[in-house]
Amino acid sequence: MADQLTSMMLLADSLNRESLTEKVAHYMNEHPVGLLYFDIQQFGEIEQKYGQMACQQLLEAWKQLIVEAERSGTFGVFAYRMFGDDVLIFVRMEREAGKTVLLRLACEMCMGFQKQLNDSVDLNKPVEFHIGTALLVPSGGRTVENLLYVAIKEAIGEAKSKADSEYRRLQAEFYDILAEPKITAHYQPIVSLSSGTIYGYEALARGPQTSYFATPDRLWEFAEKEHKLYALEKVARQRAIEGFSPDDLNWKLFINLNANVIHDPQFTPGQTLALLEKRGLTPQHVVFEITERQSIDDYASFTKVLDHYRNQGYRIAIDDAGAGYSSLQAIAELRPDYIKIDRSIIHGIDRDNIKAILLETLAIFAQKIGCQLIAEGIETFEELNVVSQLDVPFGQGYLFARPHPNLPPVSKEVIAVMR
Repeated sequence: MADQLTSMMLLADSLNRESLTEKVAHYMNEHPVGLLYFDIQQFGEIEQKYGQMACQQLLEAWKQLIVEAERSGTFGVFAYRMFGDDVLIFVRMEREAGKTVLLRLACEMCMGFQKQLNDSVDLNKPVEFHIGTALLVPSGGRTVENLLYVAIKEAIGEAKSKADSEYRRLQAEFYDILAEPKITAHYQPIVSLSSGTIYGYEALARGPQTSYFATPDRLWEFAEKEHKLYALEKVARQRAIEGFSPDDLNWKLFINLNANVIHDPQFTPGQTLALLEKRGLTPQHVVFEITERQSIDDYASFTKVLDHYRNQGYRIAIDDAGAGYSSLQAIAELRPDYIKIDRSIIHGIDRDNIKAILLETLAIFAQKIGCQLIAEGIETFEELNVVSQLDVPFGQGYLFARPHPNLPPVSKEVIAVMR
């Protein structure tokens, strides 16, 4: 793989007007040259989840950072080559500098680039790199072309080896979490904005607190890679139901349902009812949230699954509406009972008239189709005020309460203000 990628990069570079070989040869006369290979982690998954336009913006921002580094000479950068999300960066090194110095520089550059990139592009998950390094030092009898080929191959091989090793470590950790299981449910209240009373709770799956898989996004993403969506969802759903002891039997339990779980060969709907009966609950207590961040490529099959749930009394919500690229189609095809508006629309809505108009339009739309709207991510009283004035019936967010293993009450301060 490293051989093929190296050859492709050198072949593509041969079409450049400015010869990389000549540039490297020029600097090697006086300095060792450091080579750093950067590869955006999980780039294919980012494209699948957020779409080509978001990926294009990410690559443009990434390229701009490198261009600025070359122009300013930051980190000693004097040349770069970009091939999709694969980037080669060449830096001047001190005469006596070795691999240790280069590795230290690589870490510094990686942290700097990641911070700048994440500050400029918001994908709701941090952008991280796989990185490899190689040192080009003049060697008698070897051409610059040969040194360049060997260095690129070494840097790519190092990055891929680190990536494989890290993935195997995460794989072992994930299966250990699943086997124990070490999944816990945290609950966040959904509040009536007209009365300040609790309407229900969303259950969020969490891995061990100190683990890479502490957050739901990482758990579900890795489960999808390993074709273990149903296995994880089964455990998460069990934990959510076991921990739900409502003070009010009218409260709803919102549970996430991954849209791609139907492709898991182990998926067999119908096991939730037994879990509910053990807790003295019924399907009428449960709302399944379908996240809009995942594209649904087979609405016909997925609708059949939802019909199976609906016929038993479960309700359906579209989660993260407005964050992905198929909100309207998902709403039209799935006919949800609830639409949860993503926090990207709610954040700063008191200072953004366009967001306010958009939410108002969605509120009118929801009323016309007999659907309930839930505003996610309410964090300030100013946001709460605007959302309430726009006749959105329900809200959720840190202002009311943070997710907690026990069913947390709504902040007394918030209730006082609302009343």
